[in-house]
Amino acid sequence: MAELSKTSFAQTWLGNFPPQDRDTASLLLDRIMLVGASEFIAAITKQLDRIERECQSAQPCLALYAEREIEKCNYDVMPFFPKTDKGRATGDGIPPVSADPKKQDVGSEGIVATLISKYCKVPENHAISHPGPDALRENRVRKIVIVTDFVGSGRRVGEMLDALALVASIQSWRSYGLLDFHVVCYSGTEWGLCNVRRHSLRPKVSFHIACPVINEAFSGNELGAIKLLCKTYPGKRSRYPFGFNDTGSLIAFSHGIPNNAPDILHSHSGGWKPLFPGRSTASSEIDRIADSSEMLARNSERVLGVRAARNVLKDSEGELWTHAMLVLDAIRSGAKTPTKVSALTQIPIERVEEVIALSQTAGWVTPKQTLTRMGRREICGIRRYDLIDEEFAFPESHLYFPSQLRAP
Repeated sequence: MAELSKTSFAQTWLGNFPPQDRDTASLLLDRIMLVGASEFIAAITKQLDRIERECQSAQPCLALYAEREIEKCNYDVMPFFPKTDKGRATGDGIPPVSADPKKQDVGSEGIVATLISKYCKVPENHAISHPGPDALRENRVRKIVIVTDFVGSGRRVGEMLDALALVASIQSWRSYGLLDFHVVCYSGTEWGLCNVRRHSLRPKVSFHIACPVINEAFSGNELGAIKLLCKTYPGKRSRYPFGFNDTGSLIAFSHGIPNNAPDILHSHSGGWKPLFPGRSTASSEIDRIADSSEMLARNSERVLGVRAARNVLKDSEGELWTHAMLVLDAIRSGAKTPTKVSALTQIPIERVEEVIALSQTAGWVTPKQTLTRMGRREICGIRRYDLIDEEFAFPESHLYFPSQLRAP
């Protein structure tokens, strides 16, 4: 797979810039995490399966809802089901997808709603799609799950939780310990995920991989150059040049990019030719070029200097070694939480947590997620073992593999 900056549609976008800024713009493009449709569906389905297994019920006990904009009155959130803030909630609920009559645009919730519908049609899955109060009561639902592609600031998910909390019957069921809440997403920023976890409903939040953001994906002179680029182009003085709330999200799904992405990627201002017009990725063929294993290989080459990374990653031991070294390097760079490590390395959170646990057992990482002297020695040992040379072609030749991470 070619790097994003090398694709034909990206080359057209790079033509917006004068020659002296194109290298910086290319650097920005190549740090964007690309997510294809099949990977997105597989990751969300895996998380739903994990929650579903907790139910141990012969009847539907999961209620799945796609994240959506919530109805408001004078800026106040209204109950999720109309007129249910008092008394016994009844009715058929609301449609899976809401469209703004002025825009006729359903956004990513349409993709998520379709995924939910297909998931609920599988007989083995004890889940129902967008049930109303009557269906919740009839099926004795025990878990309400909000599903989305991305959590940026956490505002929309938070408002949806607010709306659910205003339903009197839901308040009652929760007070008796009959109902809990989950939020499932493919990716999110650490700040947004923390905001959702702090909601009064105390939802359990799960995600596949953390989203890289400008302030953490770059450092030093690179960070300064990227920020200057985003502030200079497309030419209009934007309130949020780095996206909503200045998040600077660097992620692109096959169905679009979030509003937390830098304006430079999607704005039409001043005749600018955006890479993702209207935040749509339809013309960019993300499904064709998205390859998470290729991205990991490039990160290994960039961070660890491993030229034969693709060969190494094909083997389970080589993959574990690469993940461990990338995790140690991220911790050395200041990543203090598994979420930040996932964002920096673009390794799934489940694997990051596994590697951190192994590294703590090996004595490389402290419980506060800082490197020990032994951990610093291991990450510095990469160069000592000349792993950038041609001899690092796994498995034909010997691969240095720390004994602490070997299976017992």
